[in-house]
Amino acid sequence: MRAQRIILILATATLTWGCEKEGPESLQAVNSVLGDVSFIEKFGRRPDATADENLRIMTHLEYVEKQLRHKDCGDLTEQLQQRRSQLLDFLHDYWTSNTFPRNYDYKDKRIPCFIDKDGRICAVGYLIERSVGRKVAEEINRKHKYERIITMNDAAVDEWISGSGLSREECAWIQPEYGFQDANGYNHIDPGYGISSSILGAANLSLGTINAIQIDREQRKKAIPIIGLLTGAGQVILGAVMMPEETQSFYGHTTNESEKILSLINIGLGATTMILSTWNLVTTPEPNQNDIGWNIYCIPTPSGDIGLGLSLTRRF
Repeated sequence: MRAQRIILILATATLTWGCEKEGPESLQAVNSVLGDVSFIEKFGRRPDATADENLRIMTHLEYVEKQLRHKDCGDLTEQLQQRRSQLLDFLHDYWTSNTFPRNYDYKDKRIPCFIDKDGRICAVGYLIERSVGRKVAEEINRKHKYERIITMNDAAVDEWISGSGLSREECAWIQPEYGFQDANGYNHIDPGYGISSSILGAANLSLGTINAIQIDREQRKKAIPIIGLLTGAGQVILGAVMMPEETQSFYGHTTNESEKILSLINIGLGATTMILSTWNLVTTPEPNQNDIGWNIYCIPTPSGDIGLGLSLTRRF
């Protein structure tokens, strides 16, 4: 009976530990081995949704560099100690540059990214690049882009680690994990949306100017305000339809700020053109019939008689 209780306790503990390892908090840690201990040590709290992504990574790598520099490496050969020291210098250069990869593909968790689609390389990748070349790093990325280094089964990785003065576990300490970032996020405008906005914007700027001139001069042409109503409505609809939604995630509220600003401009410019066109249309007077004049007059004929003449006059 006692043995059964012990087995039950161990099974429960194992399941609880497994759930904790796969819970939201562990999935969002900056490192799979050390978690967020670096952030807690530096700021006295866990990072939340407002924590800057680059700050989290810099804090982690600064912490790891300090730990690795103070670790006793007396069991390493002098050559490996020198290589290790050099790699830690490279690591320092890397994290102080404040340029890190982005996770564009995994929305629900933080995950390593060896080299992202923009060419930004991770910390371990940078150490490999500086020591044995970018080509090796790109080959590793081709096979293990989103994989943790602790699980990489690759001869090139094994060879590099064996000559680095770092253990595989220490490399795992270094390797950050990155939060999801939308590739179409800040400072990105879809080309089609940008082109259509430019065309409608230019048309409405021109039509708005012409409407203002016609209102000022009390001209009587209705074609311009009618066209302005159509193009203005089109730009308002375009801006409303393309307004990006704000999404809520573990990392906070996110939206495509550039497209949001463009949508607001489209709505504002389109509405302005519609207002000017409506004003021009409703205040344009109907053509005055007195502008068409006629007159009957007498004219002498070649035979000496008196004839009648009719003249019509249209003022423009």
